[in-house]
Amino acid sequence: MKETILRKKKVVRSQFATSLWVLIGGIIILGLAITLMTIRGINQENRQLETFYEEKGASIITALEAGTRTDLRHNIRALRLQTMLEEMSSQSGILFLMATDANGMIIAHSDPAVVGTRAFTPQQLAELKPGKSTSWRIMEQGEHKAFVVYRDFTPFKRGDGTSSQRMMHGMHRMMRNMRRGDIGCTKEEHMFRRKLFPQDGPAPVIYIGLDEKTFATAQTVNREHALVNAVFILLIGLAGFLALSWAQKARQSRRRLQSSEALANEVMYNLPDGLLVTDDEGRIALLNDIALEQLNIKDSKVVGSMPSEVLPECVARLVELTGDEALSEVEVECLGEQGEAIPVGVSGSAVTLDDGTSIGYVYMLRDLREVRRLEAEVRRKEKLAAVGSLAAGVAHEIRNPLSSIKGYATYFGSRFDEGSEDREAANIMVHEVERLNRVITDLINLSRPSDLRRSETDMNALIAHCFGLIKQDAASHNIELDLQADETIPQLFVDPDRLSQAVLNICLNSLEAMPDGGKLSMNLSHTDEKVTLAIADTGKGISKEDVARIFEPYYTTKSQGTGLGLSIVLKIVEAHGGTIRVHSKEGVGAQFVIEIPVSPVGENA
Repeated sequence: MKETILRKKKVVRSQFATSLWVLIGGIIILGLAITLMTIRGINQENRQLETFYEEKGASIITALEAGTRTDLRHNIRALRLQTMLEEMSSQSGILFLMATDANGMIIAHSDPAVVGTRAFTPQQLAELKPGKSTSWRIMEQGEHKAFVVYRDFTPFKRGDGTSSQRMMHGMHRMMRNMRRGDIGCTKEEHMFRRKLFPQDGPAPVIYIGLDEKTFATAQTVNREHALVNAVFILLIGLAGFLALSWAQKARQSRRRLQSSEALANEVMYNLPDGLLVTDDEGRIALLNDIALEQLNIKDSKVVGSMPSEVLPECVARLVELTGDEALSEVEVECLGEQGEAIPVGVSGSAVTLDDGTSIGYVYMLRDLREVRRLEAEVRRKEKLAAVGSLAAGVAHEIRNPLSSIKGYATYFGSRFDEGSEDREAANIMVHEVERLNRVITDLINLSRPSDLRRSETDMNALIAHCFGLIKQDAASHNIELDLQADETIPQLFVDPDRLSQAVLNICLNSLEAMPDGGKLSMNLSHTDEKVTLAIADTGKGISKEDVARIFEPYYTTKSQGTGLGLSIVLKIVEAHGGTIRVHSKEGVGAQFVIEIPVSPVGENA
């Protein structure tokens, strides 16, 4: 016993030492990474500050060049460079502005008292290397430091282009006019212009001295922010490492409870699919409510039973034959409460410990009815797309010959006597051509987009109008019409013509299903989200096989039908963002339930 305790303490000390070294190593690596990132961030911020101050100085130089260029173009006697330097120096953050010639002599300065003195020695100019591109240096300016931006002062840029040549020629003409005395200038002005715009030799240089205190302050703030961020990230990293260390210790302390936790983590009662769990002996450990419903099991007390005792044979055999390997989804059919076949996909995986020991098996039972419905919907859409392509390709070619046939049939019919067999045959040809043309029209309407024309519509008035249209036909067939309106129903933003077309198609089918009389009823109801219209008849009903196919194009059980009516109904309802369902029993009748959302969705919503 004592040896076991010592061995456990030794293991604990070893694990603690390992964790401590891992923690120290992680902290060192994190510290180095944060240090490098901080240095890189500070350098990047400094470069951005330098770029900002350089661009600020360059913009001031550009403004001075533009002002000088404007003065020369509009009034040569109003060259105000010295005035502009003095005015711009009053702005905050600017210490001085000056223009020098190529030898460092000051031509113009924000401080008029230093004009004519030397700003830089030849050695300093060699170090500055002023040129056409903008440069910057930090220089001593009395008791202060200045961030100096400088480059050649060229209001009229020299170049090889035609515009530059014209500009230089204009400058030369102005200089000649000045020498000839055409323009009244003082001697000082004349000398100033000759220094500012030398005909030959290097161009003068403009210097913008910005206050370095703001630049230095911004650098300091950036460094402080970077350091604060680095410390914050380091603290977060340390907290993360400590959390990982504590999590590791907690995981080790919970190892003895791993088998029960593995089962508990896999058991989720709120899954949308059925869940079946078996233990290491193959007995049922858990079966959620969804699985009970899918497998049509009434008794929920099945825990501890063998699968063959309580589960349907197809599922039980699949569960018992499963080994330790993962089970890919296998589709089986189970019987529902009404005796209907429910396709169920069964997949599973073993629950194992870290050492590979299997402690149970988890099965997922997925109801595939919605998947099959969507697959059927996709197939229906594909058929509609094929029909649309066919309609677009041949409708024009078919209609042209039909028009010719109808025209000739009408012509030949008019040449026979009224009531003769020949004239009757011609009339039959005309009627058949018109019927074929209607089929083509229905086909085109089915393949085209719905193009709804929505408006505020009273559904009570709409179904009353539809009943009014079939009232005479219903009376002639001894069919009773029953309308149950809903006066509290909200106005719907729908296409009344297209929706009336859909309702009429269903009503006419119902009338044909009751040749010996019966009852046709419409019932309107609504909730906050949708409006429901139920159309029911007491006719011969629709078989189960036909219900699954009645919305397919060209599928009909009538000898004179085209099979496009209900396809168009479905298209109109779906265009409004609604759904349609069919409930039918042979010999009893059929019911079509249309649901339209209160908030407009679908096409042109």
